[in-house]
Amino acid sequence: MKTRLSALMDGELDRHEMLETLRTLHAAASLHAEIAAYQLIGDALRDETELDLELSARVMAAIEQEPVVVRLALRRESGWQRPALALAASAAGVTLVAWLALAPTADHQLPALAAGPASSDQLRPREVALASDPVSRQRMQEYLVAHQVYAPVGAMNGGANHVRTVSMAREGR
Repeated sequence: MKTRLSALMDGELDRHEMLETLRTLHAAASLHAEIAAYQLIGDALRDETELDLELSARVMAAIEQEPVVVRLALRRESGWQRPALALAASAAGVTLVAWLALAPTADHQLPALAAGPASSDQLRPREVALASDPVSRQRMQEYLVAHQVYAPVGAMNGGANHVRTVSMAREGR
């Protein structure tokens, strides 16, 4: 077996012999010290720097001697605080947006109560003169049609853009 170990260390075994020798080494723990000795001899013959073969054993022994540090788990906050704070923050955000959207601006004046009762002149209907000439009526008709096409009427226009404007004049009024 020593000859095979030496040949294994020198890389002189073929694949089949190498696998068989490695299986034998794996099964026999007593040969591990011999392998370490052969590696040391090979390193000395090749004039390689000396490596500590016991490093692994010393590291494992040092780890065993280290005191065990037990870290206590930090106490987590109770389960209700995080969702409650998230809900409160969401409500505050919605309130702020609604307040900014619905608050009156400086340009927009709120209606105020009149100081006194309205005079009878303000309550009387006013008479408006209607244009009787056909040119004025035609111009007004064109204006109303253009106004209906371009006037904003909201999200649902429906058929209002396609309805024809019709006017009616009564005689005697």
